[in-house]
Amino acid sequence: MRGYGVVVVDTPPALRSEALEAVLRASDFVVLPTPPAPLDLEALVETVRRAVRPVGVAHRVLLTRVDPRSLAEALEAQTALMEAGVPAFHAFVRAYKAHERAALEGKPITGFRGPNAREAEADYRRVAEELLRELGERALARAEGA
Repeated sequence: MRGYGVVVVDTPPALRSEALEAVLRASDFVVLPTPPAPLDLEALVETVRRAVRPVGVAHRVLLTRVDPRSLAEALEAQTALMEAGVPAFHAFVRAYKAHERAALEGKPITGFRGPNAREAEADYRRVAEELLRELGERALARAEGA
């Protein structure tokens, strides 16, 4: 889109969605959020294989709603994605009540001061830093190839 550096579009997770197809065709980079549960991962890997890869758009999976008491599940999910050839962020977003409470107060997590708010904010900052590094490396590679 002309005049914008970054456009974020949230689509429903439907494999045969016209909205998803249109977004994929117009994208330079796609973030695919999913919980680390096996059934969610299975559906996401299928979406990558059938919808994302054929378009050839760069992509990475973001594990969300990760139970902070069971980080091993997130690590297992990252390993499963790697074994399936699906790139994933190293960072992930843990599930905290702070997310719900901040939303109820109409505040971003960065403006919320309740329990676990700093941890929740730190998760998003790690994801943002990793995404910015990835996008910067891609821009540099394109500039060198031009």
